[in-house]
Amino acid sequence: QYAADSVDDTGLVEVEPMNELHVGRNVSLSFMSKVHDCGQPVWYAQDTNGAIWKLDLTFSNMTRDPECLYTFHSGRIEGMSVSPVTYLMATTALDRSVRIYDFISNSQVSEIKFKQGGTALTWAPRVVNPEGGLIAVGFEDGVVRIIEVYDLKGLPVLAGQTDTENAKINLKQAFKPHTTAVTALAYERNGEVLATGSKDKTVFFFAVEDEYEPIGFIYVPGPVQALQWSPPSHMKSTLLILCENGFALQVPAPLPEEQDRASTYQLNNLPMQYFHFYSIKSRIQKKREELKKAKLEWIKQHQEMGKEIEEEEPEEEPEEEPLPPLYIPEEPSPILCGFYSAPGRFWLSLSGLEKEKATEDIEDPSAYNIEEVKQKKEYERIMKEAEEKKKNKREELIVLRHEFLSLLQKNQELPKHMQLHKEVFLFFIRVVCLQRHLLKCSYPMLAPYVGWHQRCPALCIKVVL
Repeated sequence: QYAADSVDDTGLVEVEPMNELHVGRNVSLSFMSKVHDCGQPVWYAQDTNGAIWKLDLTFSNMTRDPECLYTFHSGRIEGMSVSPVTYLMATTALDRSVRIYDFISNSQVSEIKFKQGGTALTWAPRVVNPEGGLIAVGFEDGVVRIIEVYDLKGLPVLAGQTDTENAKINLKQAFKPHTTAVTALAYERNGEVLATGSKDKTVFFFAVEDEYEPIGFIYVPGPVQALQWSPPSHMKSTLLILCENGFALQVPAPLPEEQDRASTYQLNNLPMQYFHFYSIKSRIQKKREELKKAKLEWIKQHQEMGKEIEEEEPEEEPEEEPLPPLYIPEEPSPILCGFYSAPGRFWLSLSGLEKEKATEDIEDPSAYNIEEVKQKKEYERIMKEAEEKKKNKREELIVLRHEFLSLLQKNQELPKHMQLHKEVFLFFIRVVCLQRHLLKCSYPMLAPYVGWHQRCPALCIKVVL
């Protein structure tokens, strides 16, 4: 056995590497696994930035360069949208990348990296770009970037029909309308306006041209969750703004020529409709209780008038209980998504409004099984009966004590020559108690009549005398 020599008292030994392999830029390996075939030193490595690498660790003249087998997002996908003209999909995440995937070949077409993480993404409709190559991406620092997907020949990329391996992504325009993360992007139905929403409680409008021009912005009551423009079936073009705190707003599409942008981009003259949603469960319950109470009152009035009621009369009249108070949760239910249905109407999906109580799961591994629950209930029943007997005995002793004190007081109120001495008085009390005990033990059928002595203890003493 050999022990490594430590240069100090920390117990740590520094080992110099024999060889070193540079995998690539911005690569952060977290796990490696060796391929056990033919004895070759080939390893698979996992990159925390979203990749699987194949590494040749022979360190010879024939060593192959590191090969990236797969690439993907390293975190959850924050935004996703599909192409309006072909089978392509765009995604973005907080790993600061935007990726294009081909549905048909089931492969990644292209990728572009930025300095901030992506938080929202939408593919521009055909009315904006007939070739279907424009994508609007929002980032966590409030920047919106317009990017374009194309091949090296400058033609639009078509899934399954062109060489998607040569597809490229080009940054076309960048602007910063918000101070915090962009959470929603939406093109107006005619493609003339782009709306962007953010966690900074603002919605910004842009005129869609070759270069996107700012129209203005509005303040909203909460962080923006989603944006939805009205479909072509609606007469007016309106924007539905959904906030995280339960507010929903509806605003018309602003016209660039009608806005005064000399000193500020804030749109003060844009009409807004506010809708605030919260739980009305308590209101529904109170209304049901009022209807039930009114029905019982109506039945009672008809019965007093001598009219026959077909409904069965309740056995016991329920006690008058106060109606439940209205309760509105302090934290409103967050809005998940929403969309227009008919003109003037829209649907919302809110979180935390389950119709019925969720089924309780058994999470404790040491929970009782069915038989143990049965035995536990039986034990609790026996203990409850024992407690009831103890309670009855205590009440009986209290009654006897009051009777004894009453007899003692009556004995003291008698003339002295008629009063019983204390020893004699206690003796007769013991005789009465013994008589009761013997009657209960020897003649159980007479037990109900023993209570007669409890009701008339003074007469019992007279009989014994």
